[in-house]
Order: sequence, then structure tokens, then C-alpha cells
Amino acid sequence: MRTQSKYNASLQSADGLSDEQRQAAEQKFIDVLEHVLGGPSAVRGAYVEWLAVRSMRAENPLVPRSAEELQAIARWEQAAEHATRAVFRQMQIAANNAFFELHIWNSRTQ
Repeated sequence: MRTQSKYNASLQSADGLSDEQRQAAEQKFIDVLEHVLGGPSAVRGAYVEWLAVRSMRAENPLVPRSAEELQAIARWEQAAEHATRAVFRQMQIAANNAFFELHIWNSRTQ
């Protein structure tokens, strides 16, 4: 049985899919992310790090980015792009404006 990962994905703007197709695509997206990044905790860590860097950039857009920030951005964005393309290709989903959102929650969230 699959362990709870404290995150899930939702497929947005993919018209014409049944609920089953959408759910399968969302699970496949997570599966590919976990494979690429090295497991559930690595997915959560990479995404949280990416969010933190983006937040800092929004607050201080003129401060040069550090190598660590660039690495965090690249790590998440490359993994998410790879997972998205793999799912769309394997499931033959038309990618017109379709995208995945990752939703994470903390230990106090049920």
C-alpha cells in the first residue's frame, strides 16, 4: 500500500478528460516526480525550497540570485517539466494550456 506523501497534484485546464483519466494523470505526475527526484520527501523538499526562493525573489527582485537559489529553481522546474511531458505523452493528453499544480500540507493539516 502506498504511504501518505503529504502532497497531491491536480491537473488544471485539461478539458475533455473523465474523472478517472484526470486522477490517473495526477497520480502518474506524482509517480514520475518521485522517481526523478528520489522519493516523496525529496519531492516535498524540492517544491518547498522552490517556493521559498520564489517568495524571496518576489520580496527582493533586485538582489542577485545565489548559486543555491538557481540550483533550487532548476531542480524543481526541470523535474516538474519532465513529469508533465511524460504524463501528457504517455496518456495522450492535449497540452493546450494544461498544467499540474502540486498541493502540500503540513503535519497539522489533515
